[in-house]
Amino acid sequence: MSRETLRQHLDQLHAELSSTQTLDADTRSMLEEVARDIEQVLEGGSDDTVRGRIEGAAVRFEAEHPSFARLLSEVTDTLAKIGL
Repeated sequence: MSRETLRQHLDQLHAELSSTQTLDADTRSMLEEVARDIEQVLEGGSDDTVRGRIEGAAVRFEAEHPSFARLLSEVTDTLAKIGL
């Protein structure tokens, strides 16, 4: 169940990245890195720092990109549920 939820969050992140034109290169790069981190978790090859990196990204986006911040917070919650 939680991995399925994580997959849904990843799909949503990809969709929002595709539809958002107002991201600067650094922000887009960070979100693409987060997407790669999520993909690694889904493939079973993540490390112990993934959740912390995603939490940090969520905090960074809180003011400027609240929809990304909300999505990343949901991802970290899901990661906690699957033990990461």
